Amino acid sequence: MAPCTEMESPMQLVKNSTDGKLTVCKDAVDVIKTIDQPLVVVAMVGKYRTGKSYLLNRLAGKKDGFSTASNVQSQTKGIWIWCFPHPEQDDHCMVLLDTEGLGDVEKGDEGNDTKLFALAVLLSSMFVYNSRGTIDQQALQDINFVTELTKIIRTNSKIEDDHGEDFMKYFPGFVWTVRDFTLQLKYFGKQITPNEYLETALELKKGSDEKVQRFNLPRQCIRYYFPSRHCFVFDCPGNKHVLQNIETVDDSKLEPDFVKSCNEFCDFIYKKAEKKTVPGSGGKMVTGAMFTHLLNTYVEVLSSGKLAFLDKIIQSLAETENEKAVEKAIKHYEAEMKQLVTLPTETAVELNEIHEKCNRETMDIFLKCSLGEREKYKEQLEDKIAGTFEDYCKRNEKESENKCKDLLKKLFGEIDTKFQGNVYAKPGGYIDYMTDRCHAENSYNLESKKGVKAKEILKEFLNQKMTEIECIRMLDQSLTEQERKQEAEKDKQTLMELQKAAMELQMQMMKENMETMTKSNNDNMKRFMEMMRVEREEERKEAERIAELKNQELRSIMAENSKPFCVIS
Repeated sequence: MAPCTEMESPMQLVKNSTDGKLTVCKDAVDVIKTIDQPLVVVAMVGKYRTGKSYLLNRLAGKKDGFSTASNVQSQTKGIWIWCFPHPEQDDHCMVLLDTEGLGDVEKGDEGNDTKLFALAVLLSSMFVYNSRGTIDQQALQDINFVTELTKIIRTNSKIEDDHGEDFMKYFPGFVWTVRDFTLQLKYFGKQITPNEYLETALELKKGSDEKVQRFNLPRQCIRYYFPSRHCFVFDCPGNKHVLQNIETVDDSKLEPDFVKSCNEFCDFIYKKAEKKTVPGSGGKMVTGAMFTHLLNTYVEVLSSGKLAFLDKIIQSLAETENEKAVEKAIKHYEAEMKQLVTLPTETAVELNEIHEKCNRETMDIFLKCSLGEREKYKEQLEDKIAGTFEDYCKRNEKESENKCKDLLKKLFGEIDTKFQGNVYAKPGGYIDYMTDRCHAENSYNLESKKGVKAKEILKEFLNQKMTEIECIRMLDQSLTEQERKQEAEKDKQTLMELQKAAMELQMQMMKENMETMTKSNNDNMKRFMEMMRVEREEERKEAERIAELKNQELRSIMAENSKPFCVIS
């Protein structure tokens, strides 16, 4: 697993031009796509000059990094990213996204703000909205970008009337951070927590007139779109001088309650922000390469002005990842076979056992890297494995054939020389020839690592020597005609036995190869089905969790209808 590449400082991830066009920055993408660890992606969004960058720098454990400033001009343009090893979770990568301040008067394009808001939501596993003062009607009007999401994002391309009912499946956890908070956290005279404060602020008004609908809309969107909600309130960190130099001021110079809230916020993010996963994949983690694929697709679609259908985008991601999974898996199979196989193998079983080991590892890689509907990709991989294995089987036979022929040529070299020199053309020459040949054959049979074609090549070689041996028998005047016939019959019988043994071995080898491939495919299917079962179970649990969250919202709304509306004061 490729480690998390720690960026020394933030890099610009998305540029936002003056005409509102979004473009992805290649330098940042080149760094991110090498990360193969789970990504915990925290995006922070808010109006400009609300101190987003300071909190992100705290999360990074640094005094500076993301740009902060004490003037009224927005510092962050587009989206900036900072990657580093997760402070508390081994083998995880923390990814921080700092988004251009919303409502920047220099920009004057609220549609562009909505796209940035949507991009931050879709890329993150924890979404933080940062504001100042209180969560009042004005603050909720300032986050009206959430009410615009259905105008640019849809979850299901097959449903025409999609009002964001399934956003909760795709959206991250939601955290509202309120800076310079001066109110007492009391509700009807009772002390409440920041989370309870957020929930009271999100309570809906009764009625159905246009004014009530405008009041309720941002509240409804936050409640219906985000699977979890949390709130943190921060006292003012200090006086004007402190605020103007906050990135360099030591914690001892800041208000204790502010520092306490910062530490609680960071601790919460470290512990509760989950790894980024692919919706509907049974919890499949998003790697750096997958993150960049999603980023490029989201930016392309949002910049085009077309609706972003999330199901199509996830399907496109799955197809890309499955193609890469097949490529990665078959490369592993080829590399392992090359490393472990020394041709020729002594038996077909030896090659089959190596194949089975490599096949299991290869399928494990594919199952780990693939997602979504991938049965056809599994079949593609099996076809590639089968083709590569078949090639190894053919090469194994060829290597065995070459080695056996070379060995026989060497062992029979002296016999051939004697034959060419008519050494055996004498009385008793046949006995001398057969003695030499028997010695050569014994040496051949004793030689190890000849491979799977040993018997067949010996049979072919001896068959080629039939004319030679017949000639020697005829020249040996010490042999009677009856003895010549008996010896000829014996040679013929020997060849027939060798041929039978070679054919039986070839049939056995073909049977073993077929059984090996059948066993491999059955094993692949069994593990594939088990993985699909586990993923479906995870998807079922996730669907039940989302359904329960929706039901909680319905129950909460019903309960709100039975009590008066009250504002924190």
